[in-house]
Amino acid sequence: MSVSFQTIDVFTHTRFLGNPLAIIILHHSDLDSDSNRLSQSLTQQQKQLLAREFNLSETVFIHTTQGNYDDPNEPFLIDIFTTTEELPFAGHPTIGAGWFLAQQWKTRTGFTLSTKAGEILVKKLPGKRSNEDVKFVRLRVPIDFKTHPPYHSPNLSTLKSKLHQSQLEPDDYVNGVDGAEPVASIVKGMSFVLIQLQNELGLAKFQPLHAITDAQLRISDDHLGDWKGFSSLYVFVVLPQVTNSHSSIFDGFEDPATGSAASTLCGWLAVQKGIGKWRFEVIQGVEIGRESRIGVFVDVDENSVVSKIELVGGAVKVLDGRIDI
Repeated sequence: MSVSFQTIDVFTHTRFLGNPLAIIILHHSDLDSDSNRLSQSLTQQQKQLLAREFNLSETVFIHTTQGNYDDPNEPFLIDIFTTTEELPFAGHPTIGAGWFLAQQWKTRTGFTLSTKAGEILVKKLPGKRSNEDVKFVRLRVPIDFKTHPPYHSPNLSTLKSKLHQSQLEPDDYVNGVDGAEPVASIVKGMSFVLIQLQNELGLAKFQPLHAITDAQLRISDDHLGDWKGFSSLYVFVVLPQVTNSHSSIFDGFEDPATGSAASTLCGWLAVQKGIGKWRFEVIQGVEIGRESRIGVFVDVDENSVVSKIELVGGAVKVLDGRIDI
């Protein structure tokens, strides 16, 4: 058995920038009548092995049938895997899967992706010329957004200390080395510690945490409660506002481009700003040579609750082929 694949760079239109993503296309003849989900041609273990083989931050599996190609109301099921686990949602694989599918039709303006976190409507944003390929897609992120109490642990202080960040001083952190940091979840099972630095110089000096184990990065289950699961750090700087009062630029450090982390950060920042519709641009991955640009739109309702988050991004094809199973 062999399956087709494609690799793309997401949140950029320049090859070898942005965040690489592997896409594996699984074709099916029909639906599973018992569960109304698509019959699986790969086991969970096989999917995990393929994700490990590509060795990218995420690999996405897109399940296709003649039905969802012909009927715009029939969703495309997608599965998202890191090298070690399946995720309910992640931004750059979802934008990448949406961009990939958007290239398949010239006339369809949108379609739906079905993820473990919920269904996501994807809209194509056309290029300036009528014959131009789709440059961007915009999608509504499935959210169960929650802001948790600030988090502090000995592990977190150690990660911010000179032991791991030899070029940073305590004053480079907005909340200091031993201070508690904000925590927010985009959905249950995906949470981020949001570490703000004072300026871009500090962000440039922040060192990758390659030697850190997942256990050291993970927020304690007691702190997250029902939202426990995958967790990580997102380090950022707020840059001066541009163009108008509803637009800010941020620079994050966590990966070349992480839509879920950017959505979480912008949701948290929007709550700090208050009721309204807020637009953000996240610039990420600059220091590791993979500049990425992520658009995030956040609505905060009259109860100061995040009611909607949308991501905007593009991609560029890098490689395609087939892989034997």
